[in-house]
Amino acid sequence: MVCILILNWNGSNDTVECLRSLQAMSYDDYFVVVGDNGSGDDSISVIGDYCRSSSVDFKQVTFGDICDFIPVKRSVILYDLCKNNGFSRGNNLLLRFSRHFNPEYFLLLNNDTIVTPDFLSRLLEFRNVNKGYKVLTPLILYNKNRELVWNAGGKLFLGFRKYYYANKRKDSVIEKSHKNITFVTGCALFFSPDILDEQGNVFTEKFFFGEEDFEFSLRMKRNGVKMACVVNSVIYHKVGSSINRQKYPGKLYIHNLNRLIDIRHNYGSLFYKTWWFLYKHYLKRILRKTGCPVYFRKSFINRLTVDSVIMDSVTYDDFRQILTSGWSGIYGRKKRVLYLADSSSNHTMRWVKATVKRGYEVALFTLNNAELNYYNALGVNVYSTGIYNRIRNKRSNGHFEKLSYLRAYPLLRRCVREFQPDILHAHIATSYGLLASLAQVKPTLLSMWGSDIYYFPKVSPLHRSLLKYNFKKSDFLLSTSNCMACEASRYTDKPIAVTPFGVDTDQFSPITYDKKNTDTFTVGTIKTLDHNSGIDILISAFARLKQANMSSDIRLLIAGSGPKENDFKEQAKSLCIEDYVEFVGYVPNADVPDFLSRLDVYSALSRKESFGVAALEAMACEVPVLVSDADGFCEIVKDGETGWIVERENAEMAYKSLSYILNHRSEACKIGKNGRKHVVEKYSWNVSVDIMMNIYNNIFNGSENE
Repeated sequence: MVCILILNWNGSNDTVECLRSLQAMSYDDYFVVVGDNGSGDDSISVIGDYCRSSSVDFKQVTFGDICDFIPVKRSVILYDLCKNNGFSRGNNLLLRFSRHFNPEYFLLLNNDTIVTPDFLSRLLEFRNVNKGYKVLTPLILYNKNRELVWNAGGKLFLGFRKYYYANKRKDSVIEKSHKNITFVTGCALFFSPDILDEQGNVFTEKFFFGEEDFEFSLRMKRNGVKMACVVNSVIYHKVGSSINRQKYPGKLYIHNLNRLIDIRHNYGSLFYKTWWFLYKHYLKRILRKTGCPVYFRKSFINRLTVDSVIMDSVTYDDFRQILTSGWSGIYGRKKRVLYLADSSSNHTMRWVKATVKRGYEVALFTLNNAELNYYNALGVNVYSTGIYNRIRNKRSNGHFEKLSYLRAYPLLRRCVREFQPDILHAHIATSYGLLASLAQVKPTLLSMWGSDIYYFPKVSPLHRSLLKYNFKKSDFLLSTSNCMACEASRYTDKPIAVTPFGVDTDQFSPITYDKKNTDTFTVGTIKTLDHNSGIDILISAFARLKQANMSSDIRLLIAGSGPKENDFKEQAKSLCIEDYVEFVGYVPNADVPDFLSRLDVYSALSRKESFGVAALEAMACEVPVLVSDADGFCEIVKDGETGWIVERENAEMAYKSLSYILNHRSEACKIGKNGRKHVVEKYSWNVSVDIMMNIYNNIFNGSENE
């Protein structure tokens, strides 16, 4: 009698179809043991219901229970293994369970196969005539194209295997009876019990999944066991029903790791080293063809080199970790991000902190004389140079100013050499972008912030060419807003992802400010005091508002510093409103929520704006905002819903909007609440970090191509 072993894992439909084809065979002196390998679906009930309805002798047994069932012709035993043991161990457990029934032959059969009516009788006919062949396999055709050969066995030679007739038409098989083989697939394996190893197993249990057939074939060849493909015995295979559903990078790594362990164990250390040295070049070609990002290929091979020596097996935990982690599964350490950015910028501080919290190892390269306490507390290595500090007082955007940053290049190379980043992320497309383009690190991400796109390329053709060069050398381009991405597309044809500056909605939240006079109406802004900020427009609009409401207590608070500060003070004085305008000066980030809470309306009438973080911060504090129709503001503010938008350079329109807000306080309060809701949903810091981390993860997992 022949014992047919079928291992099922979440594939009950395939298993039932396989059983149905077995029942249609002309040969009937067999019984089937179906092992369920810890399926997470309803496989056991589906297979059991089918067997009970098909009029065959059927018995269901749970692992560890005593089975008193005596199988007869065409009977089926459903054996619940209770957990996922992997392919090799799962089949070995079925084999151990079945041996006490003393079958004459075993047949291991994939559950995603369909057999022809005479396939088993053909195998037995060949075996009865050719007693010297201990292992047989049928000719396996693709189920989708039943004229095409999937597997006819193969040949092992110096650690490689050659498949016979793979992807050829079945009529191209010239052998009439059989083909001698030294490699056999585990898809359909017919054998006599005397080929089992000392423990009574057919497969090694070193590997949770994969390469068990390679190791088996090596062992059979070493032991002098004759094997053949019986070409007139035919089955069909639904190729790729299990592991191919998983992420390909992990599958490729597991396949190569298992193979290397096999080579080392079966051929010895010297052969392994020589074989691996030659195989690396072939593997590089495979990695290129499979779309492995260039920045992972070296690490992929290096990790294989280490793992194949220190590991003697690939366990379930190893298998799951590698299979589900994409290209980043090659690492045995935290993924590393090197930031090139202004260490004193609040945005840099926030990005670095968030990246550390998400489990990355981070280093920072900066052109500033960095204040190290903040970064040291995060465990971040800082490489700093004082070049920026030395030139910032004479900045003119001259033709050669950016070239002075090249003096930092040697330190950057040392930083890259010591830290060995997996991602280099430059913030600001000009100074740091230039250094990133020269660092030759893959992948390089380049984030644009505003002036580097709106002003820098307009200074001269040289500046424009430098920006284009930085874009060309970067692998991924990021913008804080859609409008800035549109502007940047004038200098590159690469896709640009939008990664907005988010707002910490816990820090920036509504605060009840205890005003001395509840009738005071306070307008405020936080901006760099330069021409672009539109502070002059705001002062003019406020002057009109005050003149129209002389009896009302109306105030204007201007926070920030900049080159136009004295000009704006003179303007307020000339308009006779200096007693109602307070220049607050620089406000530390930690104190900004308190400052905003003092306002009845936040106004930013910028001539140009790439995003508008300060406006979002005000909205998060439920302060209604009045902004210009600069591109960045139009992207984040919905006119009449989450704030008000007025024309740039239009002080009259700004005055009318301020007057409307003054006289409609309850509506302004509603707008403020809408504004916070809008920020929480779309521009909170956690949302922004999620967007950036998804980009990082997509790169690591190979979703983005080089």
